[in-house]
Amino acid sequence: MDLAGLLLDEEGTFSLTGFQDFTFLPGHQKLSARIRRRLYYGWDWETDCTLEELSSPVADIAVELLQKAAPSPIRRLQKKYVAHVSREACISPCAMMLALVYIERLRHRNPDYLQHVSSSDLFLISMMVASKYLYDEGEEEEVFNDEWGAAGGVAVPTLNALERGFLSAMDWRLYTDPREIFEVLSWLEGCVAEQQGRRRGWYTYTDLCVLLEQPAWQLVLGSLCQQLAKLSCLLAMAYVSSVALAVASMAVIHQSLGLSCSPPPGPPDLGLASRCLLEPCIPSPMPQCLPSPANASGCLEGNVVLRSLWGSLLVSLTPPPLPPPDPPAPPILLHNCPLCQKLQKDSPTCRACHHLNHTVPTGPPSPWSHSHGLAPPWPWSPMPPLLPQPQQCSLFSIMELARLKSFIFPG
Repeated sequence: MDLAGLLLDEEGTFSLTGFQDFTFLPGHQKLSARIRRRLYYGWDWETDCTLEELSSPVADIAVELLQKAAPSPIRRLQKKYVAHVSREACISPCAMMLALVYIERLRHRNPDYLQHVSSSDLFLISMMVASKYLYDEGEEEEVFNDEWGAAGGVAVPTLNALERGFLSAMDWRLYTDPREIFEVLSWLEGCVAEQQGRRRGWYTYTDLCVLLEQPAWQLVLGSLCQQLAKLSCLLAMAYVSSVALAVASMAVIHQSLGLSCSPPPGPPDLGLASRCLLEPCIPSPMPQCLPSPANASGCLEGNVVLRSLWGSLLVSLTPPPLPPPDPPAPPILLHNCPLCQKLQKDSPTCRACHHLNHTVPTGPPSPWSHSHGLAPPWPWSPMPPLLPQPQQCSLFSIMELARLKSFIFPG
C-alpha cells in the first residue's frame, strides 16, 4: 500500500471540493483494517479495541527495541510504563511508527545521544515529538506538554529540556517520507507475526502472509525450493539408474541362462561313441512344425533390439569360446585268424599259422568261408547277409562273432 492509494479516490483523482465533509482520507479505512488485522489491535470498532493505544505485541517490540537503542540502566523501560503512557496520551500506531523512524535516525546520526539518555525518557520524548508532528494544533488528538508529563510522571521543565535535547540531536529534521513509514510498518508486522507464532507454537494465515512478504523469508523460501528441486532431481536420477540396472541385470541373467542351455564345448564321450558304433545309423527325424513367419520375425526383431541395447555389456561379460577339440583317433582294426581264431592287428593270419600252412595246397575258396573267415551263410536266407564293415564294428562285436564261429565249427 502506497501513499497514492491513501490520498486518491476510487477514480484515481483527489479533489478538494467537499474536503470538510469527510473525516478520513480515501485509503484510511484500508490502512486501519491492515493495522488492526496484522498488529493485533482487534476488530471491535465500538468497544475497547481502538487505535488510541498500543496493542500488547506492539508494546513488547517497542520495549525490546528501545532497551537495545538506549542501554543505560537508569529508568529502564518496562512494558507496564509503555501501556500506561500509551493509554493516557492516546498514542496511535502511526505515531509509534514515526517514533521508531526517529530512533533509527538517531542510531546512525548521533549515537552518543542514545548513550546518555534513559530508555524511558527516550520513549516518552520520541512519542511526544511524533504526535506533535502528526497532529497539528486544534485537532482532537492534540496533547500538551503538561499532559505528557503527567502521563509519564515527569515534570514539565524536565520534559521541555528533554524535548530540546531530542530536537537538537535530530538536527530539527523531522520530515519523513511516507515510504519510510510503510517500510517500518512492514518490518513491525513481520516482527509481530514471528513473535506471536513462536509464542503460540503455530502461525495463522495472516501471520504466514505477512512472513512471506518479508525479503528475508522470501530468500529463505527460495533457497528451500532450490534445495527441494535438487533433491527431487537426485531422487529421479537414482530411480532411473536403479530401473536401468534392474533391466541390465535381467538381460545378463537371460543371456547367461541361454548360454547354460547350450552344450558346452569339450571332448566327446567315449562311451557314447562306442554305443553309437554298435547301433545302426538312424537319421534324425525332421522337425514336424516350423514357427510361423510372424513369430520368426518377432523373435528376430526382439533379438536385434536386445543386442542393440545390451550388446556391449554382454560382450564384456561373455567368456571367450574354447578352441575346438582334437578329432578322435581312428579305431584299431583287429583281424581274426581263420586257422587259430586269434586276433591279429596287422595281417589276417598270424605268423605261426602262416609258417605252418605254407605246404597247404591252394584252391578255390570254400563256399563255407568268407574272405575274412566269418561264419557261412544262414540256412534261412537265400543270400548271405551283408556283414557290417570293419569300420563300424568294435572290439566287442568281433569277439562275439569269433565265439559264434567256434561254436558252429568246433575243433
